[in-house]
Amino acid sequence: MKKLYYSYFPSCKILPLFYLLIVSCLNTNAQWTKTQGPPGINVNAFYNKDNFLFAGTSSKGVFRSQDKGASWHPANVTIQNATVFSFASDSSYLYAGTSKGVYRSPDEGLTWQPANSGIQNQSVSAMIMGGGYLFAGTVGSGVYKSDDHGNSWSDANGGALNSSYIVSMCYVTGLNLLIVEGDNYLFKSTNAGNTWFVDQGNTAFFVIKHFLVIGDTVLASARNGVFHSYNGGATFSKFLPVETDDYTDLLGFSFSNGVIYTGDKTGMFSSRDYGVNWTSIPAISGLRSGTRFNNYFIQTGNIFLMGMDELGVFRSLDTGKTWKQSLQGFTSASSIDNNLLAIGDTIITGTHSDGIYGTINKGNQWRKFGTRNNRDTLSNAIVRAILYPSPGILLAGTGGDGLYRSSNYGKTWTHITEGLPYIQAGNYEADEAMAISSSNILLATSNGIFYSKDTGLTWKASNLTGDRISAFSIAANSDIAVAGVVEGVSPFQSGFYRSTNKGVTWTFVAGILDDVVSLASDGIDHFYGGAFFSNWRSGNNGISWQSIGNGIPDNTGGYSVKVVDVNNVFIGNDKGIYFSADQGNNFTNISQGFDPAPNNTVQGIAANSEYLYAGLYLNGVWKRPLSDLGITLSPQKVIPNNILKPDLKDEEDLLFVYPNPATTQAAIQYKLYAAGEIQLIIKDQTGRTFKQINETASEGIHVKKINVQQFLPGIYFVQLSINGRQYETKFAVTK
Repeated sequence: MKKLYYSYFPSCKILPLFYLLIVSCLNTNAQWTKTQGPPGINVNAFYNKDNFLFAGTSSKGVFRSQDKGASWHPANVTIQNATVFSFASDSSYLYAGTSKGVYRSPDEGLTWQPANSGIQNQSVSAMIMGGGYLFAGTVGSGVYKSDDHGNSWSDANGGALNSSYIVSMCYVTGLNLLIVEGDNYLFKSTNAGNTWFVDQGNTAFFVIKHFLVIGDTVLASARNGVFHSYNGGATFSKFLPVETDDYTDLLGFSFSNGVIYTGDKTGMFSSRDYGVNWTSIPAISGLRSGTRFNNYFIQTGNIFLMGMDELGVFRSLDTGKTWKQSLQGFTSASSIDNNLLAIGDTIITGTHSDGIYGTINKGNQWRKFGTRNNRDTLSNAIVRAILYPSPGILLAGTGGDGLYRSSNYGKTWTHITEGLPYIQAGNYEADEAMAISSSNILLATSNGIFYSKDTGLTWKASNLTGDRISAFSIAANSDIAVAGVVEGVSPFQSGFYRSTNKGVTWTFVAGILDDVVSLASDGIDHFYGGAFFSNWRSGNNGISWQSIGNGIPDNTGGYSVKVVDVNNVFIGNDKGIYFSADQGNNFTNISQGFDPAPNNTVQGIAANSEYLYAGLYLNGVWKRPLSDLGITLSPQKVIPNNILKPDLKDEEDLLFVYPNPATTQAAIQYKLYAAGEIQLIIKDQTGRTFKQINETASEGIHVKKINVQQFLPGIYFVQLSINGRQYETKFAVTK
């Protein structure tokens, strides 16, 4: 258990007059605006309907594509801030199962209206049409059904599923059989959910995430294998592994020309005997996995797609051999932890499994910071902490992949392991926070606190380390440091720890019944701490602590804490961001302009000379002028601007052609990291020029479609010149 801290001083709940004057002087017309990144969005589900492919996202509603997922457009009027888990359709509507119930669209996703009378505010995880009903599976409330296009809903739990989390659903038309996965069992109903039969056969205790129904054949996926039924789902076979990796989820099924396909994080599999035997189609290039969740697999025409957390969509045009990322048109909705960092006027942030990004122009453009090898660990890691301890040196702490160090402003990185714990095969410590304490660098990890005397090259264990000691936050004022620690060993002293010798040894000073997940210092004698449900301050360099938060809703903590210019304290949480101009005595909400809850959760805060920046959960980075808050800072330029201009020759997918081989039309895709003059030339093997394009192109991805019907069969070369630099690829033409 956790001990209470030794002394408690409740904060005053009456706003003093001078603070009311400060708050009243804030620019009430100013507000937060969203920057252009970092890029990224979570795609949870796909759905084919008519000539459109739909994608359901986390926090940003629905997007649709008319070119089989190459580009996307918002289709989310009225649900632009919803999380979408599932789809279904009938002849009248497209339905979306969201975090707030069911919505329906009569116009292919252009507009949406709620259709959730009876299940409003329910998270609808699965949907299916069958037997004249629209069925909706929920998170924790079982199954509902509607026979009037979602105008009204009634309970379809039959007394068996009232509190169940419905993972997936299918309907076998010939048997009028509804099958749902709930509570690690398959439940079956032949009377539209009035009564249910629990199947305790071979599928019991497996989590079935996806079904495929082909006549009386039903396939059900479970982790790295499938069950199959040839009697309409009445009984299922024993578990048949598709592959041997026990930690791989199959992401869905498709059926085309007698072949069943499924996908996972490594690639695709195919079966020509209805799921009994499977052939692996491993991804040769392009597909990324790392620590993110891979969510959904679908086939549209002859193109295969996978939806992922943070990375959006990946597409394969050659039956799973090669994959390309598709983010064009998606709103930026990356997740930012408490790792937003300002180095002069340069802003750097880690993402949830897409490496590190930076901006030198106030967030208008974001570029991958350093490594752009998308298959290395750092580019696929959850980055939880970033530190700039000295000129040129950057440290990046990850969630389970250990610590990385750069000595050239982030251009290249080295995995640092000396002195740090190695947990088990393939896993390193989770690095939660870093701080500078005089000449030492301090690292808070899932195995306690470590310190480095050589700018992060090697590390030593403090006296506060071990398998059952987790440090979630850390901050320092010169030689004095404090840390938020959860200790799972007797005497279970969890809360604030303090060091007076630059993090070498630590003593317990105050316990709270909450995890301290963020800490900040003013550089003099004040520390501020944010926990999940409370906020804290020390005015005597961490010796004693008091609860603060006058103006912050009760039971609301601080996921990120930032001190700007000694007196100004900012606390970010799931209600937005709160500002104090009097060292944390009183706070006011300054979240004006953020998207509505729950898309206003602030998990990172930084400030340069002009803007306050906020990193949000599932909503990218936002900014607000410091002048709105009466704060003026002197500008500093620390990082050379050219660090954020990548060397294009290292970019794997800078230039490519698809389909390859081509028969009637080829698409040439190229990527620019900055606007410039480009020239595209297509030549045959003899050097003869068939096509030449000269133009000025903006930053981003560009596609040029070329008619190759008049080309003779053979190999052709595409030469790309960008501001005088040359790149080349080739493709084949067949007839």
